[in-house]
Amino acid sequence: MNKAINIVSRAFIALALLFLYTPIAVLMLMSLNASRFNQLPFEFSTRWYHDLFQNHVLLTATKNSVWIAAITAVICVILATLLILGAQALSKKLRRFTMSLILMPLTIPWLILGLSLLLMIRALDLNKSLFFVLAGHVVIALPYAAIVLLARIQALDPALEEASGSLGAGPFTTFRRITLPTLAPAMVAGGFLSFMISFDNFVISYFLIPFGFSTLPIEIQSSIKFGFTPEINAVSTIIIGISLMCLAGAGLIMRPGIKGGMLKKEET
Repeated sequence: MNKAINIVSRAFIALALLFLYTPIAVLMLMSLNASRFNQLPFEFSTRWYHDLFQNHVLLTATKNSVWIAAITAVICVILATLLILGAQALSKKLRRFTMSLILMPLTIPWLILGLSLLLMIRALDLNKSLFFVLAGHVVIALPYAAIVLLARIQALDPALEEASGSLGAGPFTTFRRITLPTLAPAMVAGGFLSFMISFDNFVISYFLIPFGFSTLPIEIQSSIKFGFTPEINAVSTIIIGISLMCLAGAGLIMRPGIKGGMLKKEET
């Protein structure tokens, strides 16, 4: 009976992974297909990568998405760290209320958030700008960084900070040498999540982006609307590769913290 359950479970996992990653594999494969319309039989070619680096519109949109996502990630990590650390000084009831407010954007559709921000801008008689794009991206990406940091700080042993204080270290020294190194892996992971949420976002950018400025999701949507170009397959493959490298880097950074946590559990 257990053997049959194991076989069914493994088959289900295999089918789920196949369903999730087959479209990505097809996209990456078609970026190396000579056919403009992804026709078969497959004929290997790097033509679309060469054309990509000649497509200044797509490259500019990609650069815009990267720097917006990078700034969003930095802001989210800083804000989430300050909010999570500050919430620890509050009463239990007030802390729960604060965390509910921080995580509330997770429960609100991005379409509603984007429309609300646009209506607020119009009500204040302001023009759409990159500032509001960044603000919107921070609103939707902040909860992801906060969740990762919250889980990490809950695993932090308060005895470490108390021992640091008893040995004569001030609050800043304790934060720099105890709290910050402990939170660093979660800060990296939270920043990576915030980066990907911002980079991938279409709805908020669509509502708040100023005229003459474009991001990669908006450019892809426009390209599909008016005619597909295989350069999108190429740039998507490059982005997937970069994302995997960033994920691997974050995993390597977090390994010491994971090992430390495992050793701590074994000792207890």
